Amino acid sequence: MRNTIKTLMLGAALASAVALPSATAASAASDPVHRPACGRYKLPTDHKCLMAVRGKQVNGWKVTVNLHAQKKQGHDWVFGAAWVGKGGHVWVERQHAARTQTLGKKTSQGNGSVSMGWDGALYDGPGYKARACADLKGGKLRACTDWF
Repeated sequence: MRNTIKTLMLGAALASAVALPSATAASAASDPVHRPACGRYKLPTDHKCLMAVRGKQVNGWKVTVNLHAQKKQGHDWVFGAAWVGKGGHVWVERQHAARTQTLGKKTSQGNGSVSMGWDGALYDGPGYKARACADLKGGKLRACTDWF
């Protein structure tokens, strides 16, 4: 996990040099959430990686969020990583017994940077699920992965 966080922080440092264009408001009807495979965003230590993408490719702007699940001491640990731009958010949601908790919500401080949120406790066990969510500044273009 420590190496994964270092990898993502390095990605954030590199990405901070990239300026993304301003996001435009979009309705939920015109920009559905797509959930493709993680592909190149899967980390070597992930045993499961889920992705969600929302937004049009106009000027290259969209929200991309990943849920990374890794084994640690025989349990699943999760964290989220997202491209959200300055003021956007990324967080992990954990669900158990019909109750959903928001964990590790982080706000991105720079345009084009990777923002991270993670659950500091193991989430697995009977009836537990987790997913990663992200949005742009002001809650625009919210996207969540499938539950894992």
